[in-house]
Amino acid sequence: MLQKLKSTSLKKVLPWVIIMFIISAGLLIYFGPDFITWAKGPVVFEELTMDEIEDQYVTMTFELSWGTYATQVTTTTRNGAKVSERDSMQYHAVLVGGLDRYLNSEEDLYWEFIGLALPSKYFGTAKVIDRNSDDFFESYDLRTLDTTLQVTGQICPMEDDMLRYYRSFFREADYTDEEFAAYCAPYYIKVDGLKRASVGVVLTMNATAAILFVVALFKLIKALTGGYQKKLIKALKAQGETELERADSDYETASEPSKGLRIGRNYMFDCTGAKTEVYPLRQVAWAYIHQTDHKKYGRTVGTTYAIMMYTEDKKQHSLAVLDKSSCDQVIDELSRKCPAGIFGYSDQLKQLFNKNYDEFTRLRRQKEAETNQTQGFTDTFSADPYQNQNPYV
Repeated sequence: MLQKLKSTSLKKVLPWVIIMFIISAGLLIYFGPDFITWAKGPVVFEELTMDEIEDQYVTMTFELSWGTYATQVTTTTRNGAKVSERDSMQYHAVLVGGLDRYLNSEEDLYWEFIGLALPSKYFGTAKVIDRNSDDFFESYDLRTLDTTLQVTGQICPMEDDMLRYYRSFFREADYTDEEFAAYCAPYYIKVDGLKRASVGVVLTMNATAAILFVVALFKLIKALTGGYQKKLIKALKAQGETELERADSDYETASEPSKGLRIGRNYMFDCTGAKTEVYPLRQVAWAYIHQTDHKKYGRTVGTTYAIMMYTEDKKQHSLAVLDKSSCDQVIDELSRKCPAGIFGYSDQLKQLFNKNYDEFTRLRRQKEAETNQTQGFTDTFSADPYQNQNPYV
């Protein structure tokens, strides 16, 4: 029995285990490199040269903007109509290596640029930096740059549309195509982001992948080692040393009125899920068919069924069944093998069960006695079919 139940549990969990492993692997393949980049930590942007910036994860001090070459606008629509729009991202041209490199160099360096993608939460500070930058280019007084913003992000290549805006911005500043190619890097710093997504999304996706992997591995190991049957074994052993062997025999000879529900002479085994549940038939107090109609736009589009079963400790158990016919077969089988059980639903039974359980129990015992009496009469009659015949005829 236990080996069969273990095999059933494995079949139940295996599809979900495979799905979770696949999703976990996909998330790790896609977001894993970004996580590794984040885990290594950023390098100081001001220490990099033009030849070193590609794909770097950097931290920089934003204090000087050469200008904003593009603004991303997010539009909200409702039923196809525009409701609102807002600026969600600004793209600034900033100096590769920072301002100090050019001011403190003994050589006459050409200014080199890169893009900086700044989310809307930084717009307030960026506005001040823009104003300070205008003042700086008029006076070249470093004291005007009294507002800074420390940002972190990965350096990513510009897409075609963004590169077009970037090139147009420098053309308006009288840069030739040769000068643009030489001094304007086709990259931008993705503030608070990594190559594939924001830092928050990357961390969330990698955490999700790790959780899915651990859960899938746990379920697989639990199914292979019989962990889904531990509660069953414990419950049976608590009733006696030989009860497990008795249940084993009962399982092998049990009927299966609905897929996954096996009913023997002493126990009912619920194998509809990965976890195997066992219920002593003598403890079944009440059971009835529960029907749920699923509606859409006021119309019933589907119906599901279950057996609602209560044991003597008044605990409720929901047994999954396929259809109405299976429900009827389960109830019929239980009614034959549980003489002390009440089967069927009524509001009176529900009220009695909830508010006067002693009376409900008395009703069960009365039914059990009547059932046993009827069965005893039937057995006696069947044992000697000729007892009422005249032997002399």
